[in-house]
Amino acid sequence: PPCGQPPSIFDILRLDSHIVSMDELGLTADEAEQYDRQIRLWGLEAQKRLRQSTLLLVGMRGLVAEVGKNMVLAGVRSVTVLDHAPLGPEDVGGRFLMSTEGESRAHQAVSALQSLNPNVTVSADTGTVQDKPDEYFKQYDVICASCCTTDTLLRLNELCRANNLKFFCGDVWGSYGYYFADLGEHEYAIDVPKETEDAIVVETPKAKRQKRDNEEAETVTVKKSCSFCSLKDALSGDWSKKPARYFKRTPATFFLIQTLQSFRDRHDRDPSSQSRSTDSEELLRLREGVAMRFSVSKDLIPEELTSRCYSELSPVCAVVGGVLAQEIIKAMSGKDRPYSNCFLYDGVCSSGIVESLSP
Repeated sequence: PPCGQPPSIFDILRLDSHIVSMDELGLTADEAEQYDRQIRLWGLEAQKRLRQSTLLLVGMRGLVAEVGKNMVLAGVRSVTVLDHAPLGPEDVGGRFLMSTEGESRAHQAVSALQSLNPNVTVSADTGTVQDKPDEYFKQYDVICASCCTTDTLLRLNELCRANNLKFFCGDVWGSYGYYFADLGEHEYAIDVPKETEDAIVVETPKAKRQKRDNEEAETVTVKKSCSFCSLKDALSGDWSKKPARYFKRTPATFFLIQTLQSFRDRHDRDPSSQSRSTDSEELLRLREGVAMRFSVSKDLIPEELTSRCYSELSPVCAVVGGVLAQEIIKAMSGKDRPYSNCFLYDGVCSSGIVESLSP
């Protein structure tokens, strides 16, 4: 490359004075230039897997808008937005993609997402997830669902497990958000430091130690695998057997989320600021039911829940959506160990934790 300029991806892939051809690269010249930075970050093979992957986004609100943006910029092959609803006054979390109230959320989001990366095929489907047959979902590699009832999420998860698809679901209510992942039997690759003879030397001269510390560590790629449980199994765990110290580490966000999900299951909508008084009373009643279902004290679910769960806060969507998109990229590319299996975020405390839910 010219003096003073960083090498391009073509310079990096030069082998014995031979430039890797476009066929060998598996990307067009435009794509190789566009994804140059990402190829440096997670490697050519991972980027090629991304370019071969298809993603279905169910429910276009703030959280999924963040995921869609990140995945289109990452360079997947295609993204389909499945959402039948028009943009409403409380859909504030995704306003950077959608702005016209009363018009289709899916069509508005697709138009904005396509402008971010013309190399990705982005399409809208204004049907309902409940009316779609099982065959519809089998055409995708990854399904990410939001704004759904528990029954719908369980159906999608079981369908994904039966067809070896990657499943994610998540939501944001006010200051609280989460995502859950079920990747089934998942194989991935990680880079680990290459063991050398120097590694077993107990003491080395100071000069040699400084030289070794300054050298870039040599790594090798290692294949590994991990197993995920289903959403049904994750929700059936017996929390009464957890020791008391466990609840000091685990935030109440999980039980808050379950209370809000129960509200959606019962009323087919989320709590609304327009009916704050009656919705708050209903949330407090549901709080007791959730506590009984998971055999925990209702004190783990603070009453402040009723004042912090309306609409979607954009910063919370950005945090949870960023982590969720990162995990989808891991699942598609097979690069790096994925989180297992639930991320819980409390925007009031600005704290997030990865919790391994199991039966």
